Amino acid sequence: MFKTRRKLLSQNFLRDEGLITRLIRASGISCKDTVLDIGAGNGNIAEALLSISRKVIAIEIDKALAVQMSRRLENHKALGIVCGDFLDFDLPKEPYKVFSNIPFAITGEIVKKLLFSDNPPETCVLIVQKEAAQKFVINPKKQSMLSILFYPWFDITVGHVFERTDFYPTPIVNTCLLKIVKRPTPLVPDGEMNKYRDFVVYKYTKCRSVGEWSAVRWINTYTNDVHCRGSFAKWQREQRKLVKIHRTRTDKKWKQFS
Repeated sequence: MFKTRRKLLSQNFLRDEGLITRLIRASGISCKDTVLDIGAGNGNIAEALLSISRKVIAIEIDKALAVQMSRRLENHKALGIVCGDFLDFDLPKEPYKVFSNIPFAITGEIVKKLLFSDNPPETCVLIVQKEAAQKFVINPKKQSMLSILFYPWFDITVGHVFERTDFYPTPIVNTCLLKIVKRPTPLVPDGEMNKYRDFVVYKYTKCRSVGEWSAVRWINTYTNDVHCRGSFAKWQREQRKLVKIHRTRTDKKWKQFS
């Protein structure tokens, strides 16, 4: 049953606890930090985070795995376990960081929820499919709309590249560490955020060739064009509808194995 559920969410778990600890220490997480672990599974990453950070909030949708994690880490008072869907989770109001091996199938939804929120994480380190990671980083030749939307506020890079044998079950895709760091000073003023986002979405929906524009060109080009207004909000509404359809289909499949 659990293998089938994990397959639906494309989730694979790291085998090597030593590797987990090394990656967390390299991420800059400290004893002062509150850290989210999204798709926490049986608590491998959460346990390593607890030895370094001030507080860990572990979010796991699978009830059996959440119970297993609770029993395994019952003596850790700094751990909060949330059994539920991260996409329905209310993000913290205080500063926080993220370190997670997330379900690959909802990578885009997770990243958008975090980075488009009113209180995005200070740093966010995610284990993701390598192909998916390329949608968020600035590339030499062609940019995705998401990479341009995030660029003024976040420095996004690809770090450690994993071996497939690092995981169980063994994935059929290549996997890497996606590191997202909030810029101390945005490249676009926060007061211009809506104007910039509207401009980017409008241009991408009207002219696909703008994907060849450099990130710097976007910063220097965006304007308060009346035709662009509301484009970002409209795109978000459309995205929410697509997510709802996807989740409904997934939920129906889950019921077969409940």
